Amino acid sequence: MKRVLCLYRVSTLGQVDPKDDIPMQRRECEAFIALHDDWTFVGERLEKGVSGYKLSANKRDAIIEIRGMAERKEFDVLLVFMFDRLGRREDETPFLVQWLIEHGIEVWSTREGQQRLDSRVDKLLNYIRFWQAGGESEKTSVRVKAAHTQMTADGIWRGGKHPFGYRLVRKGRVGKKNRELYDLEIDPITGPQVKKVFHMAGVEGMGNTRIANYMNEHYPNPDKIWTRTTVMSLLRNPVYTGRMHMNDVMSEPIEELRLVSDDDFQFTQIAISKRIQNRYAWRHETENAAIPEGHTKTSVYGASLLSGLIWCGHCHHKLVGGYCCKQRARGPYYRPIYRCYNGSIDAKECDGQTVYSAKKIEGAVLEVVRGYFDAIQSSVDAVWKEQACRRIRSLQKDKSLEEQRNLAKLRKQNQALKDGILKSLTGEARFDEDILQSLLEDNQRAIEVSEGIIAAYQREKEQEEVRIQYLSTQIQNIRDWAKVFDDAETDEKRMILSKIIERIEVDRNYHLTIHFYVALADLQPDVEHGEASIVQADHCIETKVG
Repeated sequence: MKRVLCLYRVSTLGQVDPKDDIPMQRRECEAFIALHDDWTFVGERLEKGVSGYKLSANKRDAIIEIRGMAERKEFDVLLVFMFDRLGRREDETPFLVQWLIEHGIEVWSTREGQQRLDSRVDKLLNYIRFWQAGGESEKTSVRVKAAHTQMTADGIWRGGKHPFGYRLVRKGRVGKKNRELYDLEIDPITGPQVKKVFHMAGVEGMGNTRIANYMNEHYPNPDKIWTRTTVMSLLRNPVYTGRMHMNDVMSEPIEELRLVSDDDFQFTQIAISKRIQNRYAWRHETENAAIPEGHTKTSVYGASLLSGLIWCGHCHHKLVGGYCCKQRARGPYYRPIYRCYNGSIDAKECDGQTVYSAKKIEGAVLEVVRGYFDAIQSSVDAVWKEQACRRIRSLQKDKSLEEQRNLAKLRKQNQALKDGILKSLTGEARFDEDILQSLLEDNQRAIEVSEGIIAAYQREKEQEEVRIQYLSTQIQNIRDWAKVFDDAETDEKRMILSKIIERIEVDRNYHLTIHFYVALADLQPDVEHGEASIVQADHCIETKVG
């Protein structure tokens, strides 16, 4: 009697039925064994949710076990429903079959019979069979990827574990197998927690570790342990703007799924990218006993208002907020400072100061910022956007009309040259065909140049309109921030400054150059035309401490 070992495999766990078995393949193999009087069943091996294309045979536990049993002569026949159950890799599975046959194992399929290697034709057919199976897997992969890409672009939930802040609900959408599918919906409990995380990161300026500690303390959940990694993943996930995404494909925003505005999400990404790692760990000394638990001297006494914004004007490296400790009769005194490590520790030819007084710099910056807020409030009226758009359209119209007239003239000349060539060919007139052809080519190039100029004017107009819209939105935001700035905590002030200031440069004489995203010069009225115009100016204000 030949001892028969059966192998069953399904590629996905979704193909496994609720009874946790593979009934169809098992029944086929049992019926096939019953047709052979000299066969006896000795065992079976199951692979559930194992891809025969993606996963190598060397990493499949069932195949590894079958190899060992073959070497120990524990069975004589390996039976599968179809040969692709062994695998779908043309560079590997044919050699697995050959290895089994060379070790005295007959390889059978209930649908395709026995696989032999008695001749070169058999070996070729053995390879072609698995080459074809591999091709089918590739086609399936392409179809599935294309389907998921289309679903993502259409804003349809593709399935899987839902993001934190949402829950799965059935809204009547039915799949191909006539099963009701799940869709996303904002969870009334965890959704506000997501908003809180973005608020702490984008408004309060808290780092990932502080946010994780806060969430674990205020929202304890045994199923959700917050770490700095989970916070970072959440902050970078565009699904919270209401967009489905897969790789580089992203859908249009679905407002009923939106937890974070586009502006807040984008600013959070900028704030994260601008953070620098603290390379120098400060020692926790004994005199810090009065400092609250969980804080360091840097966070309590050190300069932090302009962290991430202030740069050395000599070596153009970021300054790091810290403190300078001075021993006094009443105890240690910690003076907030901004330090240029490039000039002090790394010593990379920075001729600026090593240490700057945070009190002096921050006082000067806050004075400029308050003046900036006042200027925005008083100099920009309600009709600025309308006037600016009308002025841009007027300027673009003048340029475009002039070029349109030039283009019409060139096209008229082009038609005349074509008519001249036609008359020359038919004998109606005597013209030098070579000269006409040369003039026609020059004219065609001039037409292309003119069309390019008109297209450039149109792009310039669109860019200016986008810029005007951006300035209008920023102006409204600046007005809102100005109302709460003085009463805000230090972390909130820092995030407001990050939204209006691109960078601050300071030199050894405490000369400050503050670069704003929106310059006051952008909003200066055009006296000649009596309307607001866009002025390309340096977005900075210079001041001298003291």
